[in-house]
Amino acid sequence: MARPLAVVIGAGPGLGIALVRRFARGGPEGGMAVAFMARRPEAVAAYQHQLDAEGLETLGFVADAGDPATVTAVFDELRRSHGDAEVLVYNAAIIEPSRFVTPSGIAEVQYSTAPGWKSHGEPVSFDYLMDAFRTNVAGALHAAQQVAPAMMQRRRGTILLTGGVLAFGPWIEWGVTSLGKAALRSLGHSLFKELSPHGVQVATVAIHGTMAKGTPYDHDRVADAYWRLHGRPQAEWEPDFHFKPQAGDGADPDA
Repeated sequence: MARPLAVVIGAGPGLGIALVRRFARGGPEGGMAVAFMARRPEAVAAYQHQLDAEGLETLGFVADAGDPATVTAVFDELRRSHGDAEVLVYNAAIIEPSRFVTPSGIAEVQYSTAPGWKSHGEPVSFDYLMDAFRTNVAGALHAAQQVAPAMMQRRRGTILLTGGVLAFGPWIEWGVTSLGKAALRSLGHSLFKELSPHGVQVATVAIHGTMAKGTPYDHDRVADAYWRLHGRPQAEWEPDFHFKPQAGDGADPDA
């Protein structure tokens, strides 16, 4: 019997690849076939080589989450080869410190032991904001529209969106990202209301810390939470899930 299909959009070197591994490994009942998408061909090839060496059933595709035509083409191919997806994880985002009307206050933003992010510098333009919105929010809607009809028909499926603490209040160096995470959370709540009555789970995972290896926010620990969310019974469904190991996590550094 063929394994159920999970699709991870936004397979970067941190949480993205950890999610691919976690769903492919699964649990006592077995893992899933996992398709993943990323923008850079060399990255997809490198991830595929690693995953093949680990004996995991995965298939990588080059696609841009902000370009719906490339994403649609992948889903069309997957339907032919693996059928309809049982799980969608939308993990794509443009992550760059930026402000709206004043220059970035620092050249690089860094938290915990994670690598820093170079700031955008000048205030963002209209076009920059729209490009970011395509990936951070509109791409999630397009991906959900690709999987939701079949999920509704069989009354089973899971859609998980990678959110963050920024959805609940913007930080000064993260204007565009904060806006995107807030809009993504709103989209997740709307999809939760639309799809829950049809047996489809939708949740936005609010990550309240900076992911870094060997910390409470280790990528593998966060990915494990996604796997457990997929398996929870309908009586426990909620539109928000907070990954927050400690009560004080996620405080605004500007406050």
